[in-house]
Amino acid sequence: MLTEENIEDLVVQCCAGDEDAVRELADAAASDPGRVAPHHARLIAAGVFGRGEVYRGADEATTGELVRLADAADGVALGELLDCVANAHPVDAERAFRRWQLAEDVGVHTRDAGWELTPSGTRRDLLLGPAFALLPVDAEDIEAPEGTAGGPDGPPVFGTPSGEHCPWCGMELHAALDLPPGSAAARALGLTGPDHVRVLCCPRCTDFDIILSAYDGSGGARWLEHNVRPSFNGPTLDGWDPYPTRLVLGPARPDGGSGSAWHDGGSALGGHPDWIQDPDRPDCPLCGRAMVFASMNGGADLWGGEGCLYVFVDLDCRTGAVLYQQS
Repeated sequence: MLTEENIEDLVVQCCAGDEDAVRELADAAASDPGRVAPHHARLIAAGVFGRGEVYRGADEATTGELVRLADAADGVALGELLDCVANAHPVDAERAFRRWQLAEDVGVHTRDAGWELTPSGTRRDLLLGPAFALLPVDAEDIEAPEGTAGGPDGPPVFGTPSGEHCPWCGMELHAALDLPPGSAAARALGLTGPDHVRVLCCPRCTDFDIILSAYDGSGGARWLEHNVRPSFNGPTLDGWDPYPTRLVLGPARPDGGSGSAWHDGGSALGGHPDWIQDPDRPDCPLCGRAMVFASMNGGADLWGGEGCLYVFVDLDCRTGAVLYQQS
C-alpha cells in the first residue's frame, strides 16, 4: 500500500510530466480517492489530465475548475478534461454534461466513469455500489449444499458450478456472480428485492468472447441465444479445467475504492472496473442499454495468473454479461 510520502512523490513526478506516475496515481485514486483529492489543485495547475480517475472524489471547487478548462478546450485536451469532469463531483459533473450533451455526443466519457445521462437528462448509475473485497477460497474447501456454502450467508459470489453446459465447448458453466436475495453480498450492493441474481460464464469460452446469460430470479440461469461464437475459439479442450477457486465476500474496500485487475487480493464486488485494456462496457442484449458493472474477478486470485473477468448485469431485464481481458 502506498504511503502518504509515496503519494507526494507521485504527485511531484506527475507535475513534472511523468506519464507512468500519472497511471500509478490514477490507480491510487481509484482504490482510495480520498488520498489523492488533497493534491488536485497542484495537479490542475500542472495540467495533469491524462487519466480521469485521478480526479475521482473531487470537490465542487475542483470540479468547477475542470469544467471551466473543458469549456475552453478542444481536440485531445477536451477529451481528457471530459474524462476528468466525469469522474469528479457528481452534481456539478451532471450539470456540465447536461449542457455539453446538447452540443455533441459526450456519453462515452460518463459511461467510462460509471454513469450516464438518459435522453430526459436524468442520471443513471452504471455501478452497483462501493467496492467490497472478494476473497479466494480453494474449491475443495467449499462444502455444504448450494445456497449455504461459503459461509452462513449464502454461496460463493463466484465459481459455483451451475449444472448447465456450454453449447460451444461442452464444459460446465459456472456462476460468475451469485447473489441470493437477503445474502450478505446482495445487501452489500444495496439489493433488497426478491430476485436471485445469477450470471453464468464458461471457464474456457469466456476467454475468447463475451458470454451473455439470463436469470429467472429464482436461482436459475441460462445461456442466451444472443451469444455469437467467435471465429477462433481455441484449438483444443486440452488444458482447460473448471475454476479451481471460489470467491467469497470480504470486507469493504477503503473509501469505496475499486479493486485491482493486476494483483493478488484485487477481486472486488461493486466499485469501478479496473480495466486491463480499453473500457469495454457491454449493452444489454434485450433492451440495448448500457449494463451495470457488478464485479471483477482477477486471474491472480482465481488461477494464479494474469487476466480478469468483468461481470455486468441489467437488473430490469435479468440479463448478465461476462468478458475477459488480459495484457
